[in-house]
Amino acid sequence: MRHSLFSIKPVSPGILALLLPVLLCGSPAAKAAKIKSYADTSPKTTVSLNQMSARCGFRAMTVNGKQITMAAKFNVLTMEGDSRRATFNGTAIWLNGPLTRRWGSWYILQTDIDRTVLPLLNPNNALASEEYQIVVLDAGHGGEDNGARSRSGLIEKAITLDLARKVRSILLQYRIDTRLTRNNDQKLELEDRAGRANIWKSSLFVSIHLNAADDSSPSGIETHILPPAGCSSTANNSLGVYDQVSYSANRHDRANMVLGYLMQRSLLKYAGGEDRGVRRSRFVVLKNISSPACLVECGFLSNRYEGSKLANPTHINNLARGIAEGIISYLNSVKRANQVNP
Repeated sequence: MRHSLFSIKPVSPGILALLLPVLLCGSPAAKAAKIKSYADTSPKTTVSLNQMSARCGFRAMTVNGKQITMAAKFNVLTMEGDSRRATFNGTAIWLNGPLTRRWGSWYILQTDIDRTVLPLLNPNNALASEEYQIVVLDAGHGGEDNGARSRSGLIEKAITLDLARKVRSILLQYRIDTRLTRNNDQKLELEDRAGRANIWKSSLFVSIHLNAADDSSPSGIETHILPPAGCSSTANNSLGVYDQVSYSANRHDRANMVLGYLMQRSLLKYAGGEDRGVRRSRFVVLKNISSPACLVECGFLSNRYEGSKLANPTHINNLARGIAEGIISYLNSVKRANQVNP
């Protein structure tokens, strides 16, 4: 018998803190933000921020040079002209395209209104058709694929497996059906990772990784979700042939945005570090999945400071708690959306 996520045990204060922004989004002001969907319009179509503000129920908009702040009753969105970087309630997110200026006004992609802003303002609408029964955790790399390595000898494949097991242990305490794509040091092809989740009919897929760079200076945590069809990845501003493809996972674009935001927010709350934001990437494990999915990069092994933190069991436990409560926050949001939209 499946157990209700709300009937297992009282929600911890940490989870309530994570859920607060989403609960507030269910307010009358946020419900007013349920405007028409732009899913069928061209990814290049733009709307002025003045129009977006009126349609989405923002109460105030302040423009200071290239810095734009839009405030609703419970939410604050900040953006920068000629840039894709933004923040929602203080958590960094990356838009699908930069704000552009024409005729003295700033314009945003309609795709970003539909696939970024509205899901965050009204997650009940974005999650209404999603499920909340089965979670699949994917420990990155494995076997002969070691992944990244720190200067002190830490290996990514071992840390990701440790994190996946710890996250699963936490979720099982809440009687959440949680499965691992690998539970030992085995090599698993990228296609097989999403394939296993699809066979299990996952409700949510989270791939766990650690970052690395040639330069030792980059640091921080980032969460990746799939870009909408016709939009480039965060790491590449130019459109390629494969950016035009609509993958099966793109039907979860709105849910992915909510998931990415809640996951990034939770990881930063529990593990700290630089906020590198919710980013868009066409990773194999994100493209062909049949459920909402994200890939988390839990820090840079190539950074001396973060490498030392990742050797600390307390920090690993904090990362595991951040991932677990990000998942729980998302699942509870889906359950609530199902109740609001039966």
